[in-house]
Amino acid sequence: MSGFPTQKNGRRIGEPARNPRPGIPVLKSDILPLIKHYHGNISRVAEKLGTTRHLIRRKCDADPELGLALEDARERFIDNLEQTSWDKALAGDTLMAMFLLKTIGRQRGYDQDLNRNQVQDIAKAAFEFVINKSKSPVEIECSPQPSCESNAPSQSIQ
Repeated sequence: MSGFPTQKNGRRIGEPARNPRPGIPVLKSDILPLIKHYHGNISRVAEKLGTTRHLIRRKCDADPELGLALEDARERFIDNLEQTSWDKALAGDTLMAMFLLKTIGRQRGYDQDLNRNQVQDIAKAAFEFVINKSKSPVEIECSPQPSCESNAPSQSIQ
């Protein structure tokens, strides 16, 4: 299938360990450096140790130091990805610049969410209507225009 990682060491990357070692204990001292090396990817850590990711997850949940190391490794990985993205955008990658503006620059108005913009426009119009006690846009469109009304009395032709 396309899109899957290539073969490595005779099996797919991410495939569960074929021969988990249930009787052999997995030590915290073995897990900690692998968490940092694999950027918090528990599946890779479990594969390297020949165990299941469920066991690694339980150990990280039970041990505060492993849990913090996992969280820190994932945060550092995201920081590295952000830095790489920023570097590409500054080097002239237009697509990356647009992506960063739409995500990080959203607070500054670089947003293309049309539904949200429409909701904001409706809310703004409703707020102005309530505050100014002006006519609603529908009433303004339907009301007769002063220039169309004649002040002279109508004359009938006989």
